[in-house]
Amino acid sequence: MLARRGGVNSESFYISLPSVFAVNICVIGCGAIGTTIARAVEPMPEINIVYLTDRSKECATRLQEKMTKVRYVPDIVPILNDIKLVVEAASQDAARYYVPLALSAGVDVLIMSVGIFQDEEFQKDAFRLAKRKSAKIYMPSGAIGGIDALGAASLEQIDEVTLTTTKPPSAFGPNPYLESKGIVASELRERTELFYGTAREAVKHFPQNINVAATISLAGIGFEKTRIRIMCDPQVQTNEHHLKAKGKFGELDVVTRNVPSPRNPKTSYLAALSAISAIKKITGTTWVGV
Repeated sequence: MLARRGGVNSESFYISLPSVFAVNICVIGCGAIGTTIARAVEPMPEINIVYLTDRSKECATRLQEKMTKVRYVPDIVPILNDIKLVVEAASQDAARYYVPLALSAGVDVLIMSVGIFQDEEFQKDAFRLAKRKSAKIYMPSGAIGGIDALGAASLEQIDEVTLTTTKPPSAFGPNPYLESKGIVASELRERTELFYGTAREAVKHFPQNINVAATISLAGIGFEKTRIRIMCDPQVQTNEHHLKAKGKFGELDVVTRNVPSPRNPKTSYLAALSAISAIKKITGTTWVGV
């Protein structure tokens, strides 16, 4: 695209500009999901610059050296006026800090650590801030299918929503809740129930394993009414999510068996792919599955 510098009709007074549709985004975190996202959006013509910040400057700068669009920034405040979207791909603590910061500047956010919304006060403040600043909060479907159907069904009465998540021992690292129960996931030799209760409690006790519980709660009947069962099975190689719902719409029964991320077995590869898909929709012109 060419733009005029002044009123003189001469090609020497034109400069090259990026596409009017291209935007800059910022990715928080260069772990398994953040790195996958950065690599995937690199060739997208809709993206000009991928700013990247992480507690590990070494990790971020190493990724910057390998990619042409990535720019490491130690702080996102100076670039808030230059970005369209902040993608949180780090942790609930990161979401707690960066989401209000971005929303306050009127910048849209895409949140991977959806479990942060089990905190009712944070949820209310974030939703209120987004509305006041005309910013959007995006929550990708993550590692589970059926979110679009559940969201549609919630417009009428839903009687129950249950989720059974099954993962191999390698998906469960050090965990205070399991320690309090005397459970060491790596020592289990048979299928074992680790947790059964509300989605709110599940997200509190397993913040790195069960963000999907928060997603279905927000799409469906809430954190208190949604029931979660977490299983550890030494015989499985995938992260399985079995979502069931009943209501006025009928019945929903969806099983998703995910390959664990090659960079982090605690999360599913599909979670990163869902974020990439969401970014393509947000920066593009077509959205299938609304």
